[in-house]
Amino acid sequence: MDKTTFSARRINLLIILISSLMMVVMLNLPIKAKPFGDDYSFHAQSKNLAAYIKGDLGRDKVYITKAPGPLFFYTPAYLLAPSDPTDNQLWNYAVVTTFLLSTISLLLIFRIGSNLFSKEVGFLAVMLFFVFPIHAYYSLGILAEIPAFFSLSVALYGWSVLFLNPNKKQGWVLMTFGIWFLILNRPNVMLLLVIGLLLVAFTFFKRKVFFKTFGKKMTLSFLFAGLLSFGTLQLAKVITGTNSPESAESLFYIVAHQGRFQFREEPTDFRYWDNEIRPDSKDYQNWLKSGGELFAETNQTKRPFNDVYKDFLIDDALEHPFWFTRQFIVKCFYGHAYFINSVKPQDFHIGPIKGSFAYWTVILLINCINLLLIFGAFVFLFKEKNLVNYWLFWGVILSLLIFHGLTYMEPRYMFPSRVALYIMSAAGLYKLGWVRNKVNFITKFIFPKKQLA
Repeated sequence: MDKTTFSARRINLLIILISSLMMVVMLNLPIKAKPFGDDYSFHAQSKNLAAYIKGDLGRDKVYITKAPGPLFFYTPAYLLAPSDPTDNQLWNYAVVTTFLLSTISLLLIFRIGSNLFSKEVGFLAVMLFFVFPIHAYYSLGILAEIPAFFSLSVALYGWSVLFLNPNKKQGWVLMTFGIWFLILNRPNVMLLLVIGLLLVAFTFFKRKVFFKTFGKKMTLSFLFAGLLSFGTLQLAKVITGTNSPESAESLFYIVAHQGRFQFREEPTDFRYWDNEIRPDSKDYQNWLKSGGELFAETNQTKRPFNDVYKDFLIDDALEHPFWFTRQFIVKCFYGHAYFINSVKPQDFHIGPIKGSFAYWTVILLINCINLLLIFGAFVFLFKEKNLVNYWLFWGVILSLLIFHGLTYMEPRYMFPSRVALYIMSAAGLYKLGWVRNKVNFITKFIFPKKQLA
């Protein structure tokens, strides 16, 4: 066994063991993601599709009204369940799936860091995930977060392969399909394709070597990923047909309308957008009032729901440019701040520590670690002279910030981009001497230098 194989096996085993331990710990914490998401949508749609494939449910019960990506992951898991399963049984199958996806993602993250930088940076990137294991938190919910997280990991791994060998077909396939599945799980990241095409145009004029190496194939990759995404989203509409009154377009306008009142007149109110948590909020009350008015207008004028909402969104942004700009800035900040919404401060407890003081102490600790991660990413961005090589890293973060800054923001919407953020952070932190020395000391036990017989 040579040292490369031996080291790879060691790091793989370490990642799998720590990931398993993280899941066990997270299962026993009072802080958990909602098991079935906010509205059971991904669970219900995957459950119905699996039952239809098995022949246990009629075609009229099959519908896809949200991002179709999660169904590609949860439906196969549900097909393995026995007939007429309970929701809790299906949750077990889903969580096994999300655990496998998140663990594979971490294995890929190590390889991304190793390909683009060094095995020490790859190791540090994985360790940062274990220091701030937000992926383990989201692994306990039937959500779009982990499938999107996995998809971006695949795309970045594909790009890291191309970074080493631009002619390797495997890299182009992985990057293209990773971006496609990322869009299917988070359609709001579609802007990434536009950013990518703009980058290609920029390199045509300013980075001739990059364009000659990657430009044409990147353009084809973006077009192919875009066509696949558009075709899949249209197929979802066809499958849904008249089986559900909801649609992805209507959902977009509802969420965008909600975003017009997020941080509108209360820019420092970071409470979760929920009638139990912030019923006294002025912005929340005005949102409810506006929704009622738009509903009444729809009934009175008989105009389509989407048209009424679209006109309001455009008119409101033009009439309140200051609020619009301030909201965008605050939303971008809020997307990188973390709060625990699954439990009230007074009911919070972890072991012997409990109450509001414990709650805010944990919140402070989490966000201090998060600030360290962001600091590392900024160190990388400021010190790296060839940022075009890392377009997929900053491109996905930028696309999500722009979309959700303009519409509605929650930190979980930025979660898939943590793959890119943590790797950039690891690369940036490794540039700092004291961090590099610590990492090198630890990794010498994992990556032996001598050939082993």
